[in-house]
Amino acid sequence: MEITIVQGEIKYLDDCLEALMNSELASIYIPDEKVARNHLIEAFERKEMYLALDREGKCIGYITFVLNGMFYNFPYVCNISVKENFRMQGIGKRLLEFFEDIGFIHFDKVFLLVNSFNKRAKKLYESIGYKQVGVIDDLYKDGISEYMMMKVKSS
Repeated sequence: MEITIVQGEIKYLDDCLEALMNSELASIYIPDEKVARNHLIEAFERKEMYLALDREGKCIGYITFVLNGMFYNFPYVCNISVKENFRMQGIGKRLLEFFEDIGFIHFDKVFLLVNSFNKRAKKLYESIGYKQVGVIDDLYKDGISEYMMMKVKSS
């Protein structure tokens, strides 16, 4: 699917909220829509939000990241979400490639966390070169581990 990735604009808040709230991540970690909305608004305000737009300019997913977010020194993906009916079409992978293109300009490593229940996402990350470098048990919720994943820039 052809997409364009652009800096986030608050007018797409409801589309991002839809993508997030219809995810397993939200069902486990986010207590209500108000919390999710506030989280997304903060990402827009901090200019950490990037959107995947289809040919008609409709938002079908997003990625948030911080260039000095991991250990105050390396790019870190905070969140990535794609609307339910657009999943499994390579959009998440394209958003990650966008992140890497920016992150690898000034850094030789990029990071993300993936939770233990999201096996499909972990498999995707591994397929594009991320390696598990650590595990943090019970970080956000008891009984759920977070896998720290790192990708090193290829020479």
